[in-house]
Amino acid sequence: MNSPILQSVVNTIVMAAAMCATGWAHAASPVQFNRDIRPILSDKCFACHGPDANKSEADLRLDDEQGAKESAIVAGKPDESELLRRILTDDADERMPPGATGKSLSDAEVSLLRQWIAEGAKWQEHWSLIAPQPVEVPKPAAID
Repeated sequence: MNSPILQSVVNTIVMAAAMCATGWAHAASPVQFNRDIRPILSDKCFACHGPDANKSEADLRLDDEQGAKESAIVAGKPDESELLRRILTDDADERMPPGATGKSLSDAEVSLLRQWIAEGAKWQEHWSLIAPQPVEVPKPAAID
């Protein structure tokens, strides 16, 4: 490639792909609610514990910070959080999500939830309500 601009674009794409493929992008930063946690809760929990009042179970809303922290999440204390206890229990009657849903959490998802709670269970507004912030774009390494 003779064009430095084209080479820079290729380097950036390769670096981004490598970061995504290896999970490096997540390992370098704290767990973020919108990026890491909301997708798990949305996929595995919101059907029963989300915004639809007609389908709400056990008076628990995991889409609402106050409700979740009042009954299921103890910020900074994952081992005291009912959310993790229910996800990890061997008791089929208490395990979440229930077996009838056909859903379960992977070890990686459980690890993210545990880390997020340990880091203080910081909530974020929906991404569409957060003003964009400038970020510093890393410079790719020169190729000889």
